[in-house]
Amino acid sequence: MDMMVGVVFTILISRVSAHGGLAFPPPRNNYNNTDPVNSPGFDCPGLECHWFNEGCWIGCETCTMEMPEGGNYWNKPECKGRQPMEPTLPERYRTWNIGNPSSQGDWTRYHPWRAPGYAPVVDPCGVAGAYKQHGDPVPPGSKLGDLGSKLPKLGVKTEWTAGGVAEVGAMMGTNHGGGYVYSLCPAGEPITEECFQRTTLKFVDDHHTIRYLDNGTQFDIPAMSVNEGTWPKGSTWRRNPIPACNCDNGRGCVYDKKGTLTSAYADGAEPQPPHLTCIDGDGGPQGHNDCKCPTGTQFPVPFDYGYGDKLHWVKLKPNSPDRYMWAVVDRVRVPEVSGDFVLRWRWDCEQTPQVWSHCADVTIVANKTKQDVQLNGDVVV
Repeated sequence: MDMMVGVVFTILISRVSAHGGLAFPPPRNNYNNTDPVNSPGFDCPGLECHWFNEGCWIGCETCTMEMPEGGNYWNKPECKGRQPMEPTLPERYRTWNIGNPSSQGDWTRYHPWRAPGYAPVVDPCGVAGAYKQHGDPVPPGSKLGDLGSKLPKLGVKTEWTAGGVAEVGAMMGTNHGGGYVYSLCPAGEPITEECFQRTTLKFVDDHHTIRYLDNGTQFDIPAMSVNEGTWPKGSTWRRNPIPACNCDNGRGCVYDKKGTLTSAYADGAEPQPPHLTCIDGDGGPQGHNDCKCPTGTQFPVPFDYGYGDKLHWVKLKPNSPDRYMWAVVDRVRVPEVSGDFVLRWRWDCEQTPQVWSHCADVTIVANKTKQDVQLNGDVVV
């Protein structure tokens, strides 16, 4: 019998304003296991979302840790003497510039999600600030360039049952498309990308659960699992289910005063749900963080407010759930092993040459209903 495993900690509310972060189990990247409820503004707890890998193109030997020439969008691969590999992802799993209507052509061609798992990383658990000399804020307790694999444990106990089913969840603050995978590395072994590649976790159903962490509301939406063109071969990833606005930037998709569409493309756009309205942080009517998508979205919106680039929604009514305070929850199969492990969430982006990766600690215990237990020399079944 499958067992839904309870985790021995309180699920944290994660306000991830910058990019993305593992919500639960709580990652080592969350400095001092910061309580986001008491954190100012919309910042992610412990600045966990500022641990990632920058300048990572598929087929390159390593990431540059530098902002690409021309920025993170319309860039050319920087492989330092090597040629990037061609995409392996079937077109139906794309999340950005689908059908390549952009005036820039197929500009995401060598970004990580176009060949899931093939892009290199500097560190499998992320890099503090990501850049060599500048970039995102440096997380507290760290310095620019610190490696996430060297972070100490949080001291939070998360326990899974061998052969059972466990819940994992992540949140995004800035939507870069793409998709993600969860994997394990045995504690005590060097924490490397190769170690995580040996044990990628399988998803056990065909849906995500959207869980509002401020009031417990939750509901299911369809999931798109991907095991074609992935690395390790046959590993199962999941497409990011949240579409951005339908233009290269994923935001700012607007018409100019002459009615000409700027920085955007409309052909084949999925419409934004017409009943949704946006208000900015001051209650104004113009829309906060480009939540209006006049050109539609990259693909269909899976639930109300589940779309856009900046996902910092505010409450529309008193006592209603915060429109931003939700995590994408998945259920994964726990391997038939026991011991201490490092869990890794890896998000390969399509809009940018970036890989977000955070690591947490889990203990897998034997399922006593499946194994013989020896007691005082006798075998008890």
